[in-house]
Amino acid sequence: MQKRRLGTSEVKITPILMGTWQAGKKMWVGIEDVDSIQTIRAAFEAGITTIDTAEVYGDGHSERIVAEALSDVRDRVEYATKVFASHLKYNQVMEACDRSLQNLKTDYIDLVLHKCGMNY
Repeated sequence: MQKRRLGTSEVKITPILMGTWQAGKKMWVGIEDVDSIQTIRAAFEAGITTIDTAEVYGDGHSERIVAEALSDVRDRVEYATKVFASHLKYNQVMEACDRSLQNLKTDYIDLVLHKCGMNY
């Protein structure tokens, strides 16, 4: 799948993203980690290299599952994670990003977004 430049940045993402809210397991029934890992990996193998997650999806569980599924191909994927609406003060954003870096087992995040909406 051909990647596209995100706005004027140097970041390139696939036009289809893999969402991982369910991998966080919170608010979902019957979600098994092994199934989430296999699904994320299958998406990658199908050419979807941009993975959408958030710090609040299962209190970081989704990010940890993403890392488990893709750490060995980290150089070929883009991680897009979100900071929750209640974490938008400078120090909270920095702390959220630090947690995401740890959860994702990486030293960089390709895209950090603001997550608004339901309180997970």
